[in-house]
Amino acid sequence: MSGVTESAMAEPHESEPTASDPQWHDITAEDLHGAILAPGPEDNKYTRGVVLLATGSQTYPGAAVLSAQAAGHAGAGMLRYTGPEKVARAVLAARPEVVRGLGRCNALVIGSGIPDIREDERQELMPKTRKRAAVAYPTVVDAGALTFVEPGSRDTVITPHAGELSTLLNRLDIADLSRADVEATPGRAAELAATAIGCTVLLKGHVSHIVSVDSERQVTARYRVTAPNSWMATAGTGDVLAGLLGALLAARHAREEGANLALDAACAAWLHGRAGWVASQRNAGVPPQLREILASTGELANGMVGIPVGAPVLALEVAQAIPAVIAALLAQPVSALLAPPVSVL
Repeated sequence: MSGVTESAMAEPHESEPTASDPQWHDITAEDLHGAILAPGPEDNKYTRGVVLLATGSQTYPGAAVLSAQAAGHAGAGMLRYTGPEKVARAVLAARPEVVRGLGRCNALVIGSGIPDIREDERQELMPKTRKRAAVAYPTVVDAGALTFVEPGSRDTVITPHAGELSTLLNRLDIADLSRADVEATPGRAAELAATAIGCTVLLKGHVSHIVSVDSERQVTARYRVTAPNSWMATAGTGDVLAGLLGALLAARHAREEGANLALDAACAAWLHGRAGWVASQRNAGVPPQLREILASTGELANGMVGIPVGAPVLALEVAQAIPAVIAALLAQPVSALLAPPVSVL
C-alpha cells in the first residue's frame, strides 16, 4: 500500500496535537464574531442563504428532520429538500416553510441518514457528478455520502466520526488505520485525509479537529473545538451539526464573501457544542446566562460556580438551543463576560 500503514502510526507522531500545540488554534467565542451576523434591513431570504438538504432515507427519516431543524434554527433564509416522499412529508410536517425539490441554493448538505449514497438517486448531487455543470457552491458531505468522496473534492467539508474516517482512509488507500488508530491520533488522521483528498475535514469527537488545504493540498488551517460536556453523545446530533454547518456556509456564500470552509466548520462545531450545553442546562432546570454561554470550555468543564453538570439531551433539543447561542454571540462582545448575568431564555 502506498499510504501510511497502521504500524507507522503506532509511534507518536510529531504532528499530533497536544493541549498547547501552536499549530492548532482552539476555537473560542471570539472567533465567531464576524462569522455570525444578524440580518439587516436590506436582507431577504436569498441574501441570508439557501440550503439544499439531501438527507434522510426510508430507514432514517429523522435525519432529514434534524438537519432541517438545525439549518432553520441557525438562520438559513430558505431551506430546500430533496428525498423520498415519506421523508419529505416528515420534513414538511416539522418545518412547513421548507420547499420541496431542487433549485437555487448556496450550500448543499448531503448524506446524513443515508446508508450508502451509491444506492441512492441523490448521488447525482455529489460534487464529483456536478463538474460538468460547473456548479460552485460549498457542500457538506456526511455519513452515507462519504462512500462517494474521491480526491479532488474541492469546496467540500466532510464530517466523519472516527469510524467513518477510518473507512474512508482505507477505501482510498490513503492509510491503513483502524478506528482506534484515528481516535489515538485524530489530528494527524484529519490532516492525512485533507491533504490526500483536497477537501476540508471536520473530524467529529469530544475534541473535534478541523483541517483545510489549498489548491496544492498544503495545510492552511488547523482548528480544534472541545465540547463543554459529553451529553451530546447521542443519536442524531451529527445530523444537527451537518444542517448547522450548511446554514453557515450558505450565509457566507450568499454574502459573496470568499470561502472559508475551515473557519465555518470550526464555528459550526463550537456552536453545536454550546447548543448541546445550553440544552443540557435547560433540562437540568437552570436557565443559562449570556456570560456562561460565551465562557471558555475550560471554565464550563471545570464547573463555574452554580452551574450544574447538566442533564441528558435529545438531538432535537440541541437544534432548538442554537438560537440561544447565536443570541448570546450577537448580544455583546466577549470582553463583557464579567457583566451581570442576563438570561436569554
